[in-house]
Amino acid sequence: MKYLNLKKITAVVLSIGMVFSSSAVTGFAADNSKKIATIPSSYINKVAEDIDNKYFYDGTYVDDWGHTRKGRQLGATYTKESTEFLLWAPAATYVKVNIYATGDDNDSNARDIGTYALEKMLVNGEWNGLWIITLIGDWGGLYYDYTITTTDITHIGSDRTTKYKIQDPYSVAVSKDGKRSYITDTSSVSPEGWDSDRHVYVDSTKANTVYKISVKDFSSDTASGMTAGGKYSAFTEKGAKVNSAGELVSGIDYLKELGVTTVQLAPFADFDGDSEYEILNYNVPEASYTSNPSDSKTVIKECKEMIQALHSAGFSVVMEMPYTHASEENPLEKSVPWFYYRLNTNGTRYTTNTGYDNELATERKMYRSYMVNSMKYWAEEYHVDGFSLDLIDCVNVKYKGSSYVYKWLDEIKTSLAKEDANLVIWGDNYTKEERQNKTSFYDEIIGSTGGTYGERNEKAVKIYKQKAAMKYAKPGTLFMDGGEEMCNSVEGTTLADSSYVEWKDSAEYADVVSYYRGLMEIRKAFSPLAKSQTIKNSEAYVLAGTKDDEWNTMAVLNNESDVSKEITIPVQGRAATDWVVIANGESAGVVSLGEVAGSVITVPAYTTMILVDKESFDDVAVTSGKGKVIVNYVIKDSEQKLRESITLQGTSGTNYAVPENIKIPSGYTFLSKTGDEKGVYTSETQTVTYYYNAINPDTVVDGIKNNGVYCEKAQFKVTSSDYTQVMAGNKTLTPDADGIYTVSAADGTQIITLTDNEGYSIYLSVTVNANHTIDNSDCTKESICSVCGKIFLAQANHKFSDTWTKDDTYHWKVCENDGCTVTTTKTKHSGTDDGDCTTPVICECGEIVTAAKSEHIYGEWKSNGNGTHTHKCTTAGCTIEETESCVGGAATCKKRAVCTDCNAEYGTLNPAKHSGNQVWVQTEKTHQKKYDCCGAEVTNIADHIWENGHCTVCGYDCIHKGGEATCTQKAVCDICHSEYGEINADNHTGTEKWTQTATTHEKKYDCCGKVTIAQENHNWKDGACEICGYACVHSGGEATCTKGAVCETCGREYTDKDMANHSGKVVWVQTEKTHKQAYDCCDKEVSTSEAHGWKNGVCTVCDYQCKHAGGSATCVKKAVCTICSEEYGTYNMSIHEGLKSVAAKAATRTDEGNIEYWYCKDCDRYYIKQDGLVEIEKSQTVVAKITDTTSSDDTGKGGKTETVKEQTPDTGDNKRVFAWLLMFIIGGAAAGLTVKGKKPEN
Repeated sequence: MKYLNLKKITAVVLSIGMVFSSSAVTGFAADNSKKIATIPSSYINKVAEDIDNKYFYDGTYVDDWGHTRKGRQLGATYTKESTEFLLWAPAATYVKVNIYATGDDNDSNARDIGTYALEKMLVNGEWNGLWIITLIGDWGGLYYDYTITTTDITHIGSDRTTKYKIQDPYSVAVSKDGKRSYITDTSSVSPEGWDSDRHVYVDSTKANTVYKISVKDFSSDTASGMTAGGKYSAFTEKGAKVNSAGELVSGIDYLKELGVTTVQLAPFADFDGDSEYEILNYNVPEASYTSNPSDSKTVIKECKEMIQALHSAGFSVVMEMPYTHASEENPLEKSVPWFYYRLNTNGTRYTTNTGYDNELATERKMYRSYMVNSMKYWAEEYHVDGFSLDLIDCVNVKYKGSSYVYKWLDEIKTSLAKEDANLVIWGDNYTKEERQNKTSFYDEIIGSTGGTYGERNEKAVKIYKQKAAMKYAKPGTLFMDGGEEMCNSVEGTTLADSSYVEWKDSAEYADVVSYYRGLMEIRKAFSPLAKSQTIKNSEAYVLAGTKDDEWNTMAVLNNESDVSKEITIPVQGRAATDWVVIANGESAGVVSLGEVAGSVITVPAYTTMILVDKESFDDVAVTSGKGKVIVNYVIKDSEQKLRESITLQGTSGTNYAVPENIKIPSGYTFLSKTGDEKGVYTSETQTVTYYYNAINPDTVVDGIKNNGVYCEKAQFKVTSSDYTQVMAGNKTLTPDADGIYTVSAADGTQIITLTDNEGYSIYLSVTVNANHTIDNSDCTKESICSVCGKIFLAQANHKFSDTWTKDDTYHWKVCENDGCTVTTTKTKHSGTDDGDCTTPVICECGEIVTAAKSEHIYGEWKSNGNGTHTHKCTTAGCTIEETESCVGGAATCKKRAVCTDCNAEYGTLNPAKHSGNQVWVQTEKTHQKKYDCCGAEVTNIADHIWENGHCTVCGYDCIHKGGEATCTQKAVCDICHSEYGEINADNHTGTEKWTQTATTHEKKYDCCGKVTIAQENHNWKDGACEICGYACVHSGGEATCTKGAVCETCGREYTDKDMANHSGKVVWVQTEKTHKQAYDCCDKEVSTSEAHGWKNGVCTVCDYQCKHAGGSATCVKKAVCTICSEEYGTYNMSIHEGLKSVAAKAATRTDEGNIEYWYCKDCDRYYIKQDGLVEIEKSQTVVAKITDTTSSDDTGKGGKTETVKEQTPDTGDNKRVFAWLLMFIIGGAAAGLTVKGKKPEN
């Protein structure tokens, strides 16, 4: 749930009863008593109480000398050397911490760092409900959570456990989603200048005004001019302007200009989703309010920057905290189930009719300590100055059937005050439904006046100012919702979220904002407004100043009616007769708005007037740093106002802008303007005047004229139906049955105001004289009224009145005839004195000449020396005296009784009454009581009765001696047997012993705890520490089929193998011909061995690829695998199954021949030999035909030619044939013939 409608004020808040409530603790809560938790007495509560008593831990311990010391702190305590994890979980059976590299498993560099088991923390051999582990090394910047195995609190010791994974309940930083805790030292993550930032505590001696707002709502409106909308850093922006237009300031500059003293921020601890009032992690700032929600350090730093900026601007910072209820995902309840939440007897969630389901049990001492430590942390680490507790009355508890209230809130306040007495705690009691349905009080007024939501309505504005002045003139700390001073609207807002502060309203209602600024000035100037007090009469009350440098008296007069009213200022000890007006409905501040006199003041309709006695106002002379701009709306010719002026005020040098939405009565036309509509405030008052044409008021009335003069009364009718309200001065007129209005007789000018339904008015001026204006004041002479012309006849005689007319000195009688002023002779007052000052001296006219005293004022008693005394009245002229017997006093053995009235001794001595005192006479070992006047014994001599070196009977303090001090005990006195002196740290009574945890050891004396070997990690070897001999209590790890569980602490294998828990995976075990499935960790078979199912040399079951073997390749066929029966490899060109020999054939003259060769019909190739290795071309097997040739060398004698027959291979000339073949072979090789491996053509 969002911090809904923080800017809105409910009607009940500004009602009379609430405005004058004396409660400063509960703020604006409605009926507080209904929110006190009334819980059932149940078995669950009894068990929880037992756990509180047995396991309570607040991070402190009591040392041997009885001093409370800071001990180990819950949560993660980080240093660069180590990180200690400490968790309170008395119902848990097992806890481990899980460390992560990032805050989310989906992060790019996410990985698990490790898991480590915590051990129970023992104190004097007893478990205190804490789980602890210390991890050595630098773990900063990592994330963690806990895995906790636990029962609920009613089943501790049983096996009814549940396992939860939770973030640390004591987290100080978390991941973006709040589900993992972050390891850091928050004190090292701070903005520049943080060390110089100081608390701005709420000053209870001053009138504090608290501005309530949420981080998001303050700056989410784009009109705010702040760039960091909805973020912490919006509060750090200076120079922001509304609509970024350069005139009106916004943001933190606006708050300074407004003049509030304290900023109360809606919950900004890490909440669940959008539900600001359902906290996920109480000690962590909300991440969504930062520029980088995923960076835990940015969250811390920007939150501190916001508080630093508010402090620098002079504001106290109060943090609203819903400690009474939490998010369902808050880790507290899962850390100790059924302990932290209030439960019914059946274990279901209890609620105090607040609308929140998870109500935290403040009746648990452990949770109250959590609250105090949380507030202490925010105050110390983030410099928060105070806290507002949501549903504050739910902190207190009573049990069903009992009226007794356990006031836990008082205990919490006291505990926090011990840490820092300057921190404030207050709160409210809004239920969930009330928060969701909060509305705007300005809307309430608009609804009652018939205006339009979201539009300015002048009557509503006037009522609103009256309510505001009535509220802020109330003594005590006061609270205002953000945007209240701007008349923010819910029904008429144009924003996406009606809870946002709508900044345009600060311009459109600049006069209302200015009025609030003035009220803030008044509160700061007058200290009696600081302390809350009961105001019995809200209509009129007086506050008395208490300091020399401030006003003496302030009077507050409230008129909530629609007509002016005379209100009497109550008489105080310092009655004032002259007053200075500092708030009048139009303007407010510490400068004079005019003066009034007397004790009866006429207060206009819908106006709260604030007055200061003139004497002290002039003496003190409070100054204001604000300038003013008065904006008038008048008729050009007569300078008659069309409506009330508006006043703008702000610090000199800042900008102003006249609102553009101010309305005037209909029918008037704008003519001209003087002054600047936009400008800069100066130390001088500036004026802006808008001029309009006139409307003749005589056209809407019949019977009177504007500026007419009448005697005794004036009567008229209103001829226009638009005007429904008629006033004479500040008095509302009511017409008679004929619609005639009558203006009563009154001296002076009366302003007749005619007002329409929208609150706009026109005015007539008439004068109605109470008496006729005659030309002779003696009734025995004739006279004429100069106004109406009435004739007054002469009277025969004067008619003197029966009653006296008088002043302080004389008395006389006046003629009663009309217009006559003749009197009898004036006589001085006189009377007879009877000598008794308690009876008055009275004149014949009734005037008291000498007032009677209420009683005689007697002088001192004088002794008459005879046991009597006399005193006389000291009033001048009084002769009364009294004589009485001496009384009082007591005679002793030394002196007679002394009269308590005249101080003279009287009577006789009393030897039995001692005049001295009983005193103790003391020695080192004994005492005796005697009278110090005469030494008479009262008691016998007796031995001292000692307690802590002090005699419980006589109070004697022993002067100790004897005894011997040790490391644990002081010396014991030989006389009183009490300890005294100092401990002797070197005189040990015990021996050195090891203190061991699962991961560390420390050596110290068992007598005094003096450490001789500092805490360090164990040095493990074979499951035991080589230094201290600690045998590891193995935990963690997991046994598998190949290895027993390995202890997470010492790294030793400590269990048998678990043959059912395989660390590996199922794989195929393959041979040349078979396959089966088995675990690759321990070879355990999953399936039996079976033959491969081959296809294309690959097993279709296990994907095994055959390593082919066997078979024989030829020139045209590959080898066939004897395993899978598939062809494989290449062709073998040396094997020719179709090789045939071709015999040599001799060539002839007609036919070619051929050599001997071998031909393979399979591959169609020719070979020179039978081994088929040397391939030849077919053409190389051919022997050419035989031809005849004639050689020129054979020409013989006689020139004859010889014919020679060429030899062929067939001739039998084998030598030539061999040589020819040899040349052929050599030539073929040289030509690069390839024979082996050539694939035959198909």
